[in-house]
Amino acid sequence: MNTPCHTNIAQGFHRSALRDGEHPALCVNGTTYRYADLLEEVCTIASAIWQFDPNPAHPTVGMFGYRSATAYAAVLGILYTGKGYVPLNPHFPVARNLRIADLSGIGLMLLDGRCADSAPELLEQLPRPLTVLLPEHAVLPEWTARFPRHRFIARDELRAAAVRISEPRTPTHGIAYLLFTSGSTGVPKGVMVSQENVQAFVDGMLERYRPTPEDRFSQHSDMTFDASVYDQFVCWAAGATLYPVPEALRMAPAKFIQENALTFWESVPAVIQFMQRMHLLRPGSFPSLRWSIFGGERLSRDAAQRWQTAAPHATLDNSYGPTEGTICVTGYLWQPGISEEACLNGIVPIGVAYPGQLAAMLVNEVLVDNADGVRGELYLAGSQVTPGYWNNPVETAKSYGELTGPDGVSRRWYKTGDLVQWRDGVGYHYLDRVDRQVKIRGYRVELAEIEHVLRQSAGTEQVAVIGWPADGGNVTSVIGFVSGATGSDAEILAELARRLPPYMVPRQLQRLTQLPLNANGKVDLPRLTELAELASGA
Repeated sequence: MNTPCHTNIAQGFHRSALRDGEHPALCVNGTTYRYADLLEEVCTIASAIWQFDPNPAHPTVGMFGYRSATAYAAVLGILYTGKGYVPLNPHFPVARNLRIADLSGIGLMLLDGRCADSAPELLEQLPRPLTVLLPEHAVLPEWTARFPRHRFIARDELRAAAVRISEPRTPTHGIAYLLFTSGSTGVPKGVMVSQENVQAFVDGMLERYRPTPEDRFSQHSDMTFDASVYDQFVCWAAGATLYPVPEALRMAPAKFIQENALTFWESVPAVIQFMQRMHLLRPGSFPSLRWSIFGGERLSRDAAQRWQTAAPHATLDNSYGPTEGTICVTGYLWQPGISEEACLNGIVPIGVAYPGQLAAMLVNEVLVDNADGVRGELYLAGSQVTPGYWNNPVETAKSYGELTGPDGVSRRWYKTGDLVQWRDGVGYHYLDRVDRQVKIRGYRVELAEIEHVLRQSAGTEQVAVIGWPADGGNVTSVIGFVSGATGSDAEILAELARRLPPYMVPRQLQRLTQLPLNANGKVDLPRLTELAELASGA
């Protein structure tokens, strides 16, 4: 992606810092950083990046940090140079981080103190030389001497950079960040998200939520999950304060929300389920919240009701969007007393496309107008649809392409792989992944429907269903997983048999202490498949 860009998403933060430098921008583990404090560190990091890696052939910079002031300053500092950032994650296996660093082609990486212990194993295996900035280290750690092919820059040398960057530069390549998602070939795909993509999203969210400098935003997601972009850049564009949720409290943040009087909460719905099991969702628990935004996975009606009761003054927004559509592209605003009837299979709708964005369903190979009851694969177009996959034209061509829309206009669309259904007056309902729609004995089966009945039969939100066998052959049955279920397996299966046709009743149930979650807080379906294989002796 070599197209020059005339916007830099760091401008929102910069304007807020110049407008009121004394206002708190970030609160990490009880330490508050004013906009002026953060701006100074951002400019220091940006200047060092420009001095040690000015090469325009390196449009991205690695960021190996985790919920620290340095990590947030690094993201902004990278953007100030006009480059894009590539987040690594200390919770990822070394092989995964190594693959991301290798595929992205980064020549420079920022490292915070928390990730310093994880860095040696990564740097040892990285095949090419790298410049590593360590803003938190006054002197170089001893382990750096083991890697002479890499260059390490400690804090004093970093602060002595001859070039001074004091405001965001115009991006040369236009990349805001690269996020790597799973690829069908086993090789991660790097989604190129442009500055224009993110700016369109941020502008839309500022209009939708109308945040003010007095707001306090949660920052729940890891930086390798694009919801983190929403938290940071909508917050700072409004001149508000960002509160990263400590790792230990991510799934049980009740006390954190209360003590910091948060006004914006954003996370995956799994947090609601976990908090309910811990009896942390008492009526009126979160009176300070104005907005509650959920996304990344299905939000159940029961979960929405429980959260709304706990946050009675907040508007709940159920958002939807793949990384390729820049964070989220549709939303549904929950209306107590009305939205309960709008749910399908006990799941909250994902609503309608944001202003300026387009959504349509592919039915019989044609993009069609929305009509009540019609279902099809969701396609997206508009200013938030990303350019494609980093150095991967083959995968880009599979997922992006020119199509004629329902309005008769040919434009570029992204194929989501998500099966949806339209309902007049409500918008889209997310049904499942197209590749999770299976055929059993000739019948088309949507696993989400079985999960809905299983939730009700087992008396728990913590359920999941997979097709079986999961080896690419013919699916002959399904396996259910439950956590916190009431009743015996026999009782649950009997209730399922009463409500579902025989071919949709799970062949077995597996009980787990907790459903496994991936790094983004979503149910880890590949791990469930592994558990099923272990249980079967496969």
